Amino acid sequence: MIVQLIEDVRKAQGFTRLAVSKRLGITPRSFRNWMARASTLQASEVARLVEALGMSPENRANLYILTGQLPPAPPVGELLRTPELALYQSMIDGLEHPSVVYTDYWDVVITNRAFREVFGGVRRHVTAHPTRNTQRFIFFHPDAAMLLGAGDVMAFRDHWLMPALAHFSATLQQRPEEPRLQAIEQEINERPALRRAYRRAPSWIAENGDIAINPSARLFWDPRVGRVVHAHVITEAHQGYQATALNRATFISREPKPEVVSAAFEQGVLFGLRFADQPVA
Repeated sequence: MIVQLIEDVRKAQGFTRLAVSKRLGITPRSFRNWMARASTLQASEVARLVEALGMSPENRANLYILTGQLPPAPPVGELLRTPELALYQSMIDGLEHPSVVYTDYWDVVITNRAFREVFGGVRRHVTAHPTRNTQRFIFFHPDAAMLLGAGDVMAFRDHWLMPALAHFSATLQQRPEEPRLQAIEQEINERPALRRAYRRAPSWIAENGDIAINPSARLFWDPRVGRVVHAHVITEAHQGYQATALNRATFISREPKPEVVSAAFEQGVLFGLRFADQPVA
């Protein structure tokens, strides 16, 4: 089925096998070897085939699935042009709670007004603004712990940073050759405190079991009300775009117990927290 798919696309594009091998940058004999072991093609080889053959989103997703790979999320711009995303936008616009839709690489695709009200005021960052990439915000933005954890270092680490690092670690294990994930890991390893936390991810997974974000209460500074609240993050996967999963996270706010609010403020670092190895962009 894999070879048949590749051959059908090749013929539809009007490419000879020689032309495909040249576009791949390999010899015709190497291309024949690729086809002979089609079921064991690596993700990097599948990506090269997709580009060389100019595959449609549907064929691209099918080739990844047939070779046992997880299809990478299409570019955000490509996703935004689909009618399906317009319906999704209408759905989250009807929510009063902050809601964000993002790809498997945590690139933000769409947000609703409530999300932009909460996170849009975060100071600019080249790669880690929460309206651009949700995990990069947690890992690299110097102000992340001001919102997530409400300035409580322990709350930020236990309820936001470690689950995000565990999720990232599991994703990297599934897609070790993905350049975007490799770039994030390199940035993590360049920050000593973050690197130490990342090395604890396997033991954190072993201790906590399911690494999926759970809806337990966590401290959160809500700029709309100007005080600490409890955020319950509800997540769901949306399987609908050419076999590519999108994810949605919605923040449900609740008033915390008074003693919890006091504990957060007693940290004395709210809106002044910095990690020594997290430079301001």
